[in-house]
Amino acid sequence: MKRNPGKKRFLKKNNLVCPLKSYKGAFQLKINFLWLTFITLLFLVAGCTVKPYVPVPGDFYTKEADWGIVSTDSLDIFVHPQSYYGLAQNSASSYFTLYVRVKNKSSKNISLNRSSFSILAENQQFDYIPLEIILGSLQNYSLLRHYQDPFASPLPSDYEKYLQEVQQQYLELVNSYFSFGDLLPGGSKEGYLFYDKKIERYNSFELDVWGVKIKFVRR
Repeated sequence: MKRNPGKKRFLKKNNLVCPLKSYKGAFQLKINFLWLTFITLLFLVAGCTVKPYVPVPGDFYTKEADWGIVSTDSLDIFVHPQSYYGLAQNSASSYFTLYVRVKNKSSKNISLNRSSFSILAENQQFDYIPLEIILGSLQNYSLLRHYQDPFASPLPSDYEKYLQEVQQQYLELVNSYFSFGDLLPGGSKEGYLFYDKKIERYNSFELDVWGVKIKFVRR
């Protein structure tokens, strides 16, 4: 793969590397390699590839290293369609996800408006899904996975360990979900926003970032 030193410098300068990607150890890299080999073979057989969404140039935002960037006098907002990485990846794969980072360049507190980050795809609007719904789907997934008939055999021996893993996934989702509210002077916030998986059916969409519409297309 061709290296892009300019993209690497941009990501490092703006701290745009998702912290959840730090889970990759030697074992995880081996697993990822096996999965990558399998998926590559699958795509070759199918004769197609899933193209990522990238921003196209616009009048009121900039594009850098596949990120859409909206800059105001007080804020820099970076947005990028990105799959969720982490312990709860299986549950999060049921959603379309965006990674968002906001930097406060001013000397005062700024309240981040919750009525933003809606997606418009072929005239259909998709609002981000509240954290409570995401956590609820994780809970339902864990219950269904280990559903037990009360008249059947006892719970599996590793059930307590499984509950601890679910708790870790729960806390991870809380910490990695983008947090609105006040942003302190010089501070930044980052995290994921979750949307309906149907968005992936479309070849393009527009993301509203406080009145500025960033267009993303598959390329």
